[in-house]
Amino acid sequence: MTSPRPSPDPPDRARAGWGPAVRLLRLALPHRRLFAVTALLLVGVAAIGPTALWFIRQAVDLGIAAGDSDALLFWTGLFAGAAVLESAAAYLRNQLTTLGGQRVIFDVRTRLFAHIHRLPLRTIDRTPVGTLVTRVTSDVEAVSELFSSGVAEVCSDLLKMVVVVVALFVLDAKLALVALAALPIVIYIAAEFGRRMRAAFREVRARLSRLNGFTQEALTGVPVTRLCRREALMEERFARVNAEYRDAQFGAIFNFALFFPIVEFLSALAMAAVLVFGASRIAGSVLSWGDFFYFWLALAYFFEPMRDLSDKFNVFNAALAAAERIFGLLDEEPEEADPPGAFAPARLRGEIEFADVRLEYVDGVPALRGVSFRAKPGETLAIVGPTGAGKTSVIALLSRLWDATGGEVRVDGTDVRRYARHALRSRIAVVMQDVFLFTGTVEENLRLGNPALPAEKLREACATVHADRVVAARPEGLAAPVRERGGNLSVGEKQLLAFARALAADPDILVLDEATSSIDSGTERLIQDALPRLLGGRTAIVIAHRLSTIRQADRILVLHHGRLVEEGRHEELLERKGLYARLHALAYGGGNGSPGPT
Repeated sequence: MTSPRPSPDPPDRARAGWGPAVRLLRLALPHRRLFAVTALLLVGVAAIGPTALWFIRQAVDLGIAAGDSDALLFWTGLFAGAAVLESAAAYLRNQLTTLGGQRVIFDVRTRLFAHIHRLPLRTIDRTPVGTLVTRVTSDVEAVSELFSSGVAEVCSDLLKMVVVVVALFVLDAKLALVALAALPIVIYIAAEFGRRMRAAFREVRARLSRLNGFTQEALTGVPVTRLCRREALMEERFARVNAEYRDAQFGAIFNFALFFPIVEFLSALAMAAVLVFGASRIAGSVLSWGDFFYFWLALAYFFEPMRDLSDKFNVFNAALAAAERIFGLLDEEPEEADPPGAFAPARLRGEIEFADVRLEYVDGVPALRGVSFRAKPGETLAIVGPTGAGKTSVIALLSRLWDATGGEVRVDGTDVRRYARHALRSRIAVVMQDVFLFTGTVEENLRLGNPALPAEKLREACATVHADRVVAARPEGLAAPVRERGGNLSVGEKQLLAFARALAADPDILVLDEATSSIDSGTERLIQDALPRLLGGRTAIVIAHRLSTIRQADRILVLHHGRLVEEGRHEELLERKGLYARLHALAYGGGNGSPGPT
């Protein structure tokens, strides 16, 4: 039912300058009131710090230099009060920033998860599961750190620096020019550092995505790895992918390690320049000792957030790299929306018609080539053919998991593309060969989110298809736990529950896609016994390799290389001595329906 995976990652359409940053800010608009209050606190915190330093200046000039202990105590007390106020404002800022950030990230993760469920199978099939999981978890967490701390602290640091620069120029413009002479160099280095870090983190996110994808696939295939004795091979491949991720991290760490010492060196030069030039200004009575202390402390206050910005650059660039990948996925076109006034009937008659239907999963590689047939309401139609003949593609088109490349698929005389997808799929039940059960309980897997199904109906469905023995074998009954992918159930038990799930939904069209090919003969007998009640009054399409399971079908369609090559009842097809007869002979070793030697 799915197409090949030609590429490990969906195309990244969001990788364009500051576009991802702007889009991230738009995500905060629904919470703008909360962020507005946070912004006021940011301004307050930025203003309090330089003001507190001004109190120290006054304490030096009016208290220490003047020998006035009362003035010293007064201005020192104001400094202490400002420090307490700054701490309280910073605490509130952090709380509100974290709250706002988590609300935004909740919205992003919810939107991303919902969007993935609306993507066409063409997109999902070419994207490894580990990559999608990385988008919803790791990439979103990187963006979360930006909203929860990065943006607020960067804004606060920048405001502090601006206030300090203004204060220094007001106090002594010449000394300020000396102190901040290296600032253009710092700004250039910071911009270059940001560019390199963004590229480095982009590579880190890509490598992490591949690592997660490989890990997910490898852990899912542990039984096969052990049976084939390929543990060493898988460990070697993991080591290679892990090494690529490590090397990408080294690139990011190298840039970070280079930036911090450069800023430290430039700040030391600035402090030395203030010490030398400031001394001459004091000697010339241009600058007081209080002014000098203010300059010295304010400059340290200026370079402290500059040093902190190196850490924030890490957060910011990691978030932008993650945002590029998140928006790249969000920019993938979802399934085509249902047409206005789409049909949503409560029931279907069950008439199915394929009219010259063509399908290509990959451009230029046809899976179905002009297939035409019709199933009357209540008719059981079987589809057989060699592997790759296009049997499962018929089911994909009927359920609108894929849309036909050409021709029309009609249900009750209406093109399926005119139906509301949810309404159409709610009237079609599909039992697959590989049954998928979700983590939860037996009852939750039978309901699949449909609260309208009473428990009694679930029990009746289980009894009809003999799945009641699966329920009865567990003390919890319908509340029995189901582990991931039904790992605590046998293949036969999962298949019986799948049949019960299909029956409980009371569908108008029932599809059995190789539904008995992987079960033991005992379970197959139980299912064969239940089939008349399961199929009664419903249109059914049965796909099977075991020809014994479809001998009683009203009609049998034989597909080969995407074409409908034969059609008729079992006996008619045997008499034609065509492909069906050859498949039958391969299965039974002769034409009499008796199994050949094994």
